[in-house]
Amino acid sequence: MWPTSLSGRLLLSALIGVFAACIAAGAIVGAFAYLLETDYLADIELVDELDKLERGLRTGADGRLAFTLQRSSDMYDALRKDTAFLIADAGGRAVFSSPAGPALEALKHLPPAASEAPVDDPVLPVLLQVRERRVIRAGTGYTLRVARSNRMVERLGVYARQLYLGSAAASVLVALSVFAIVIYLTVRRAVVPLQRASAIAAGIGPRALSTRLHAEGIPSEMTPLIDALNAALERLEQGFKVQQDFLAMAAHELKTPLTLLQAEIEIGGDMNQAAMLRETQLMARQTHQLLHLAEVSEGRNYRFSRRSLWALAADAAGYLGRLAERSSVSLQVERQGPEAFVDADEGAVFVLLKNLIENAIRHSPPGSVVTLDVSAQGFAVVDQGAGVDPADCEHLFKRFWRASSATEGAGLGLAIVREICTAHQWEVRFEEAPAGGARFVVTIPAAALRVGE
Repeated sequence: MWPTSLSGRLLLSALIGVFAACIAAGAIVGAFAYLLETDYLADIELVDELDKLERGLRTGADGRLAFTLQRSSDMYDALRKDTAFLIADAGGRAVFSSPAGPALEALKHLPPAASEAPVDDPVLPVLLQVRERRVIRAGTGYTLRVARSNRMVERLGVYARQLYLGSAAASVLVALSVFAIVIYLTVRRAVVPLQRASAIAAGIGPRALSTRLHAEGIPSEMTPLIDALNAALERLEQGFKVQQDFLAMAAHELKTPLTLLQAEIEIGGDMNQAAMLRETQLMARQTHQLLHLAEVSEGRNYRFSRRSLWALAADAAGYLGRLAERSSVSLQVERQGPEAFVDADEGAVFVLLKNLIENAIRHSPPGSVVTLDVSAQGFAVVDQGAGVDPADCEHLFKRFWRASSATEGAGLGLAIVREICTAHQWEVRFEEAPAGGARFVVTIPAAALRVGE
């Protein structure tokens, strides 16, 4: 089963890789050992022995020939039927030789340049492989001959193969053990920053939203994840702060009308019904706008479908026609260019246009005109009121902000408009109308529009 921890996966992956490499190396070594034929092994062994004989044969300071056998003397003594060597002069006389035995006798009677010599044995016949070499010492030529039996070479080959494979298996086990320890310590050290980041993340809560994860020591592959988590925490902190501010401002806005109502009730007597009605209407409007703001701030509340900009504008203008009449304001809808369609939440766009048009009507003098322009670029609501003080422009879309001259409203209408535009990936901005007054423009990206469908 694949480990669930990162360190376990890294360790297992590394061990699998090393084990596969060791298996491949062992297979190569084994194949090499088993592919070596007996003749090839015998030839290597005989040439190596000739090299030893040549090194051991030398001329002393007095000019006399001397010979010292290196390392192999015990083998020639113990295996007289299977091994032998002979050093002869130019006349064929033996100068130096291995201990007397069947193999040496066969070597002495062997014709020059022969590569094989049989050994007579009534129990088990033996075939010797022979190699010879001519050397010069003190101006005199000598012939070196060495013999090994096939059975001896085969036994040595089997032993060598077993030794190679055993050594390879032991090397693999040792390498895997060492590698596992090194990888374990390395991985354990590498995940320490991740464990530290996890501990920091576990401590983040409503009272510690400003805490951030540190990327020091984190593997470069994990840095984007840490950055993304920090960015998410930043948005979460900002959203929590906005929520806290929202609650505080909502409580503050509702506190004044509630206080007035409480005072009227406590005084008793002839209550000012008009004042109480005005305050309850203000609270009802503020509550309604608070609900609207909470609803449009949640992306999951939107249901998008293909809608005509003309139809959306007509619905909002028709709904606010009576308010315009009561305020003695003319509400006009002007269509520019061909009909355009967009994927939008019909109810949210209705609230957006209603807030803009209602805001324009309430700030327009009697006898003036409020215009709703509809085009393939979006909407524009224009009034002929007093306009907006330049110092107030940067505050227009803030929650609960109201101009000093405002006598009613909760300061949420334009904030709701901005939230709806953000959810649709539209833009809203304020401009001064060419003939005076205010002009609020909602721009829809061209990629989101379909013209003439």
